[in-house]
Amino acid sequence: MSSSALRKGLLKRLSSETFLDDEDCMDFTLSQTRRRMTAIGLATTLVILGCDGSMKSDRNADSRGAANRTAASSEAKSGGTFAWPEDPSHPMLVVDIESEPGRGTITIELMPELAPKTVAHVIELAEQGYYDGTTFHRVIPGFMIQGGDPNSRDRDPDNDGQGNSELSVDDEFGAAPFVRGVVGMGNKGRRNSTGGQFFIMHADNRNLDGRYTVIGRVVDGMDVVDAITTVSIDRIGRWGPKDRPIKNVVMTSVAIETRETAEAHRNSENDPQHGGNTESLSDHSLADL
Repeated sequence: MSSSALRKGLLKRLSSETFLDDEDCMDFTLSQTRRRMTAIGLATTLVILGCDGSMKSDRNADSRGAANRTAASSEAKSGGTFAWPEDPSHPMLVVDIESEPGRGTITIELMPELAPKTVAHVIELAEQGYYDGTTFHRVIPGFMIQGGDPNSRDRDPDNDGQGNSELSVDDEFGAAPFVRGVVGMGNKGRRNSTGGQFFIMHADNRNLDGRYTVIGRVVDGMDVVDAITTVSIDRIGRWGPKDRPIKNVVMTSVAIETRETAEAHRNSENDPQHGGNTESLSDHSLADL
């Protein structure tokens, strides 16, 4: 077996221990990766398998955000007393979903105090319509849902998770804990590679603390997130990346609103929002492609 095929096989076996990023592989849980690879005799030194299948020293990966991980760990040990910034002027990222299951609106309070450059980046993308029509292309109940890849608009499931905005922003890691409802940004597994994809935590996972940029948290619509996690999922990657919903969960509209307009939006979310022909990619399943 070629080394390339061997690496791909390892990547597939370890995929349940990965987090998604803008290239469909957010990052490996380093301790688990080291243990697996050392156990099967493929490494005598500590290594990790990169998102592109290449073998890389974990020296840089371990140092990436090390200070922030230490701070996050200290925060957790102190009882998780992180104080979320409060400001009535915080912008709201309002995500409308018309697919079933999960029809409804998710309202995310963006917090510039946590990541000013990244929040500004997300606001700019949303105002450009960057997220409209994209899907939640990876859904893992008990962990998170991830979306915002422009590739997910087309009819090719294989490229989902690989799309990215043309502009990347620097890391803005901090002490904000990755608990249920928190919204973080995907990256490419290397420094300063945050793009446009985001993920919403379905449950607490403090292993992510200090390793990904937090932009805010869901203030309304966690019931919609819960519903999305009940969708049928391609768990083995038969039609594309692992954990991709069989039927697309489409974000029909992703907009920036004030707190007041977001509340009004929520109150009227059951009103018809689109006229004419509603046929779209959301009406197709992977089995149809």
